Amino acid sequence: MSSFIKPIKETLKAIAFRYTRLGVPTYPYCIEPIQLATLINEFERVKHLPGNIVEIGVARGLTTRFIAEHIKNQKLANSLEYFAIDTFDSFTASDLDYEVKSRGKNLQELRGFEYNDFEVWKKNFVAFPFVKAIQSDCSIFDYASIAPIKLVFLDVDLYLPIQKTLPKLFEALVPGGAIVVDDILNNTTYDGAYQAYMEFCATKGILPKVIGNRCGIIYKD
Repeated sequence: MSSFIKPIKETLKAIAFRYTRLGVPTYPYCIEPIQLATLINEFERVKHLPGNIVEIGVARGLTTRFIAEHIKNQKLANSLEYFAIDTFDSFTASDLDYEVKSRGKNLQELRGFEYNDFEVWKKNFVAFPFVKAIQSDCSIFDYASIAPIKLVFLDVDLYLPIQKTLPKLFEALVPGGAIVVDDILNNTTYDGAYQAYMEFCATKGILPKVIGNRCGIIYKD
């Protein structure tokens, strides 16, 4: 039977690709290709260090799946845990309020990610048991409970959660570890990330390092 099914599938694929828009390649990620490459390169750099991986602000989990697939392919799934932390319910009201009242942002431009659902997200990653979803406000989460940490992708967009979270992450980070911060781009809707990143680097005496257009990195010596 399979010998008959395969030619039919190939014919349907040919029709879809040649005569419809179904075959048009898409780029589903909200971050730049250089950021994806940086995350993998940083993972490879720290993979032999003790510690876990943390992603904060996971949305649908596209980046999570990308990194998890790499970890699985490298046969390292049994050597670490990948913690995916999010409210799974958009931004907190207090963080949005601060952006509007203290940073002059437009609330309607900031709203997003309200479609997410914690239980559905977890089900989507059952094939990756090393991915541990945690529903929490990153500003108040106890990072010592999942330490040591060797690599973080912090993608929370707004000023307050990043400003409050970076010191806690840095404390839990192993020497040689890295924090990758998204949206390090000034004069944009989400430039609270830029402000918080620059302030943290200044406080720690760290030279800011931006890769691509908006990928900030912090290393712990």
